[in-house]
Amino acid sequence: MKQIAKKRIVFKLSSLAVTHADGGINHLQMNQIINDIMELKKSYDIHPVIVTSGAINAGRSIISHINKDDMPSLQASSSIGQLLLMQQFMKKFAAQGQAIAQLLLTHEDLKNKKRSLNTKNTLNRLLDEGVIPILNENDTVSFDEITFGDNDQLSAMTCEMIDANVLVILTESNGLYDRDPSHPDAKRFSQIECDDNFENIVTKTQSSAGKGGMKTKLQAVRKLTPLGIEVFISTFKGKKPIIEALKRNKGTHFLASSSIEKSRKKSWVLTRVKDHASVSIDKGARDALLKNASLLPVGIKNVSGPFMRGDSIQIKFGRSIVAYGITEYSSKETEKIKQLKSSELHSVLSHVPSSVVIHKDNLLLKETGGTQ
Repeated sequence: MKQIAKKRIVFKLSSLAVTHADGGINHLQMNQIINDIMELKKSYDIHPVIVTSGAINAGRSIISHINKDDMPSLQASSSIGQLLLMQQFMKKFAAQGQAIAQLLLTHEDLKNKKRSLNTKNTLNRLLDEGVIPILNENDTVSFDEITFGDNDQLSAMTCEMIDANVLVILTESNGLYDRDPSHPDAKRFSQIECDDNFENIVTKTQSSAGKGGMKTKLQAVRKLTPLGIEVFISTFKGKKPIIEALKRNKGTHFLASSSIEKSRKKSWVLTRVKDHASVSIDKGARDALLKNASLLPVGIKNVSGPFMRGDSIQIKFGRSIVAYGITEYSSKETEKIKQLKSSELHSVLSHVPSSVVIHKDNLLLKETGGTQ
C-alpha cells in the first residue's frame, strides 16, 4: 500500500456500486466506498478522481416506469438522478471535511482539443486545491454521435488526460475469471501481465442497471496498461472494497508497462500536430525548452497559422522544428502577445487563460525522438 502514495487514482463506480437494482441510492455501499477513498487520501496522500455511473438508476426512485428504448425518459431520469447522486456525495464527503466538484462530460468534450484542454486544466486545478472531482457522462444531452457509451470509456480517457497512475474499477464481479464466476470451479485471475491477450477470460453481459459490461472494462485495460497505468477490477461489495482491491486481496490486478510511461502524454501531442501551424522562437526560448521549461510569449518571434487554442503546433528555431506542443492561444491571439512578458498579456487580451503559450506538460521536444 505504501507505493500508492502521492499518486493520482481514478475510481470508476458502476451503477450498482452506488444505487439499488430497482432504483434509488445505496447508502451503505456509497458510505463504504467514500470511507475507503478518504482513508487512502488522508493516510497515503493520494489524489482521487471519481467517475460514477448510476444517474439514470438513481432517478428511477421518482420516474419509476422507464422504457430503456425511450431516450427522453432515460434522459429525464438522469437529470433527476444526477442531482440525487451529487446531493449524497456532497453530504457524505462534507461529513468528513472533504470538498467535491462535479463535471458532466460528453465524448465531444474530451475529443475536442479546446474542450479537452479546458477540462484538463479544471481537473488539475481542483486536484491541486485538494478537491475531489466527480465525473459522469452528461446523459441529459448525450446521443449516439457524442455519447461515451459507458463510463469505463470515460474513466480510461480521464486517466490519460490527467496522467493518472492507477484506475480502480468497482463492479459486481470480483475481478476476471476463466469461466462464468457463478461456476463452482471458476478460477479468479489475481494478476494479469500487460501483454496478456485475455484469451482465457470469459466475460459476462452487462448488469441490468449499467450500459457497460466486462468487455468494456477490458477495452479500458487494453488502452491504459500499455501507457503505464495500472488497473484493478474488483467488486464493490464488502466493508473495504477499494482497500482490499489495492492490497490484492480481491479482484484482478492488471500490471502496467513501464517502458513508455513517461511519453504517453506527449505522444498524444505528436499525433495531432497541424503541419501548417507553427511559431518561431528565439535562441533564449529554445535554450529554455531544452531545459524542460514552458514556452513564454516573450520568446516567440513569428506566428504561422491559422490555429486555435488546444491545437497541437510546431515550434521552430530558424528553419528547424525543435518541438511540438498544445497551444493555450489561437494564432491571432499569439500574434498579439508575441514578444510580450507574461505580466503584459492583460493589456492586449481581454481573456488570459494562461501565462504561457505552451505549458511544459504539453510539449514534446523533437530532439528526444518522442521519448521525453
